[in-house]
Amino acid sequence: MGQKFFISFNSADGTKAHWIAWTLKEAGHEVAVHDWEIPAGGNAPLWMNTRLAWADRLIAVISPDYMPARYSPMEWASQIWNDPDGTKGSVIPVIVRPTSKMPPLLGGLSRIDLTNCSEDEARRRLTKGVDMPAPPELKPAFEKIEGEPPDSQHAGPAEKPTFVRVSVDGGVARWLKLSAAIAVLALMVFAALTFFVGRSAMFNVQADRGGIAIGGNVTGATITTGGTTNSDSTSKPK
Repeated sequence: MGQKFFISFNSADGTKAHWIAWTLKEAGHEVAVHDWEIPAGGNAPLWMNTRLAWADRLIAVISPDYMPARYSPMEWASQIWNDPDGTKGSVIPVIVRPTSKMPPLLGGLSRIDLTNCSEDEARRRLTKGVDMPAPPELKPAFEKIEGEPPDSQHAGPAEKPTFVRVSVDGGVARWLKLSAAIAVLALMVFAALTFFVGRSAMFNVQADRGGIAIGGNVTGATITTGGTTNSDSTSKPK
């Protein structure tokens, strides 16, 4: 079913706007173009008011001359006001000449670009662009997706993991018994080292005091103190 379009344009882009209107008519749509409908002496503002209320959507023919025009903003702004969230696509910007600056309200809208293309391509872009989105009539073709398998670090094991049996004797695990045995052995070694270190220290103290008792005899020892050497003679028991 055809749609009703209001063609909003500046006179500098009249030829392009007429081509757009004619192409839409050939595609089965209805168009409102003031050059084709307002006779000499006609009232342009009244015609504009009537046709804007009649139209389903507005085609804004965008060019550097369209932006600063006096009446163009009145036309497209009225349609945006009726469709603030753009769900109806009430305003369709159609670019016919490169335009660097777009009004903020038009800059965020989807647009149809007819620049730098042939007439056939421009016709295809225009007729397809004004169609409302809809699912295709035929089922889309399936496209095979090819890719590498997932990384091994993210994949599970290829085979079932082996079950590790934990042996327990008398309610105590073997590793716990082994740990206790090692702790006891370390404690015994520490005690032995402490004993021998203590004995060695005691022996050195006796030697410093003058002698060592061996078999009931006291063997004299030479002790050096402050540079003077004292020698004790060996005494035998009487």
